[in-house]
Amino acid sequence: MLRPRDWQPDFRNMELILQKKPAPRPVMFDFIIGSDKEKMLVGDEYRNTNEMERVITNVRAFDSAGFDHACIVVRGMTFPRKTEEHPGVQTKSLNVGATIVDWKSFSEYRWPELTDCDFSILEEAGKYLNPHVRFIPFSLDGILENTIGIMGYENLCLALYDDPDLVAAVFANVGKRIDQYFTECLKHDVVGAILCNDDWGFNTQTMLHPDILRKFVFPWYQKIVEKAHSCGKYAILHSCGYFGDIVEDIVDTMKFDGRHSYEDKIMPVEAAYEFLYPRIAVMGGIDIDFLARSTPEVIRDRTLRMLERTRIRGGYALGSGNSIPDYISNENYQAMLSAAYEMGIKR
Repeated sequence: MLRPRDWQPDFRNMELILQKKPAPRPVMFDFIIGSDKEKMLVGDEYRNTNEMERVITNVRAFDSAGFDHACIVVRGMTFPRKTEEHPGVQTKSLNVGATIVDWKSFSEYRWPELTDCDFSILEEAGKYLNPHVRFIPFSLDGILENTIGIMGYENLCLALYDDPDLVAAVFANVGKRIDQYFTECLKHDVVGAILCNDDWGFNTQTMLHPDILRKFVFPWYQKIVEKAHSCGKYAILHSCGYFGDIVEDIVDTMKFDGRHSYEDKIMPVEAAYEFLYPRIAVMGGIDIDFLARSTPEVIRDRTLRMLERTRIRGGYALGSGNSIPDYISNENYQAMLSAAYEMGIKR
């Protein structure tokens, strides 16, 4: 166990952050933890031979690091798409995935259904949660990401002009299923919040014009967030890329409680916090490239300064700008976590 013994995970701390309030100690948030980091965090308890073992290992890794939550995905809501084939490697492409190109291919497409998902894994894996911790489920890509995966990015852009009805039909079928997925997740008591993960931007602009996102994507998330709130739970947005032109949509229209994914080259988390607080909680934000290239001492210093910046006002959960990939060294990852523990002891 990496966290100090008196550091007791409790989702009520996360709730305070999502309410834009201060918590009694630093709160941490991350999305995906790489397998090497899980091995470091759980040691001999690491198991990954089947789906249940993978999820239990994930739960134990989040607990070992001191998180008040554990992120989880219920597999099955997978939208078929084409992939690029390279020897020994499988990749995703913005342009190769043209599975639906016309109404004929639309009619032949095999849509995933809610019955493809086994939500019992939430309750089974929930038995391994710390009693005061809750799951934050995410989906296998979001509404825009899956639509791009199905149609291909260039084809989607062209179809917006050549066949807008086809585009509308694809978005509607994807949106409906993502909505169903999160609706089912929210029924479980072990779930405290949901993470709507859908990348909407490049470095300098949104991937589609904001008006197109407002027409085809945002209404679905507004509906999903409303359902979360009606259950007394929270909704966090994980969305990479530029977001300056859609802040009002995120905060005032869709009403997300927190936003995750920040890059220094777009807007450093320090600036993002000053820009967004107290309208929405800022989750994570310590840049991935920074975590990979810096020294543990530099990482510790920036982490402590960010925690001090947000200590009194609240509304901030410490973590990476996106996730914890294995190319970040264990020493650098531990430097960020240890800074949180150090700040917690000082309080």
